[in-house]
Amino acid sequence: MKTWFITGASTGLGRCIAEAALGAGDNVAVASIDPENMQDYIDRYGDRVLVLDLDVSKFDQVQATFDKAVSYFGQLDVVVNNAGYMQCGAVESMEEDEVRGIFDCNFFGTFFLSKVAAGHMRPRGNGTIIQISSLAGIDTIGGESMYGASKSAVIYMSQALHAELAPFGVKVIIVEPGPMKTTMAKRARLCRNPIHAYDDILGDELTRWGTPDGTSSTGGNPEKCARAILNLADHPNPPREIVLGGFAYEILNEVLGKRLEVAKEWKAWSEGVD
Repeated sequence: MKTWFITGASTGLGRCIAEAALGAGDNVAVASIDPENMQDYIDRYGDRVLVLDLDVSKFDQVQATFDKAVSYFGQLDVVVNNAGYMQCGAVESMEEDEVRGIFDCNFFGTFFLSKVAAGHMRPRGNGTIIQISSLAGIDTIGGESMYGASKSAVIYMSQALHAELAPFGVKVIIVEPGPMKTTMAKRARLCRNPIHAYDDILGDELTRWGTPDGTSSTGGNPEKCARAILNLADHPNPPREIVLGGFAYEILNEVLGKRLEVAKEWKAWSEGVD
């Protein structure tokens, strides 16, 4: 039996991971900025679940909430950094506070909890930190610049974290899902001062994230994604990074293949500076 700490656990993939872990008999601390949407956990799972109100963008709150979960369960075996949201719009139309807002949540929230989790797991010599990044962190399309930038920052920070914690027996797994059939669009934010010159270029993308009910009808199955994450947490030698979903796998191969092609084409330029 494991004990989990999962952020963004009120909806979407985070809820699916929490449900899968609880269904497997594990204990789970579920954290979200919307704790009122998680009260059903208590009715269904009793004292095997701890519902926590958490704004991951505030370090002191992350530390206090993590300590509360440790005090309740004794120790935490798996930490899942899942909290995040989409900020949509052209780079030129973004305001500074919009950019700082998404980085505060998606990147700094992940950094804060990773820092606290490392301090808990490293002295014990075991534990698993699962970082939910995104396919957008590998290949960012127009309209998703700041989401992709924040998720890319999570990837590279976590690569270093993996190298730093591996000697202590702590695993770090970077998960990069493709599109999922969740209500993520319901929490997406469109830039408040759009530049309409970009409408023809970004129209479909902005429409996709501005759907009235916020529900995506295309993409991978979040329940299957959650089960894959549970299996990764159990694996004795998991990969440092993994994409989830057939579409994500195809895009990864396409992106890496094109980059190598361009690198070979411009090899003389690269070597010319030696």
